[in-house]
Amino acid sequence: MKLSLVDELARTILTPALKKRLFSEPYIPFRRYLGCYQMAFETGVVLGHKFSDTMPSFARLFSTPGREEELIGAIKELARDKLREAQDADSFIGLAMYAEENRIKAGWQQSGATEAQIEYTAKTLKMKPEQAYKNLWGAVSSGIGFGSAFPELTERLWKAAYEQEIPSAKWEDMRRLGVVSGKEIPGPYSLARREQELLSLVELYVSTSRPELLPDFKLVRS
Repeated sequence: MKLSLVDELARTILTPALKKRLFSEPYIPFRRYLGCYQMAFETGVVLGHKFSDTMPSFARLFSTPGREEELIGAIKELARDKLREAQDADSFIGLAMYAEENRIKAGWQQSGATEAQIEYTAKTLKMKPEQAYKNLWGAVSSGIGFGSAFPELTERLWKAAYEQEIPSAKWEDMRRLGVVSGKEIPGPYSLARREQELLSLVELYVSTSRPELLPDFKLVRS
């Protein structure tokens, strides 16, 4: 069975973050998982923004045939839910990483865990790849819905986050959270540039997994 584009993106983001253990199943540390969740959401947002005017064609890469419109409506509703739940969030990190961390910790709290136990668990939890993959799949999907439903908001949030010089303290915080890697701080990073990077990945996916759609994809890309 062929993996969908969303499946491939979730797998590509998760796999490098997995920790291997001798005689045991691989795992992903909770903090690293949150960084992957952030990356998955932003990846979806950029793609959703790029294809906001041609979503029915783009959705063919991750939808059951004939149900593209239904899926588009569903992921846009997921995006609206995320925006409502995040309330005053004014950044991608607030909408994704912090919201996901709060969601999971709220579940622990409802199970009776104390604040000290919650913080200890957050530092030591080893998440199973299956659960992390499922959540990242949802992050990519809701991200696509967000970018397509709120293109102007996407542009504002991206500009605030990346299209300006990043202070060294902020970069270190982002490195600590696992959102970025590398010690060298990049210069302004445009949304258009990120879209082109991801379009290359999408085109590779189409050419190898869905070659019958390549003519439509090239039409969309142009």
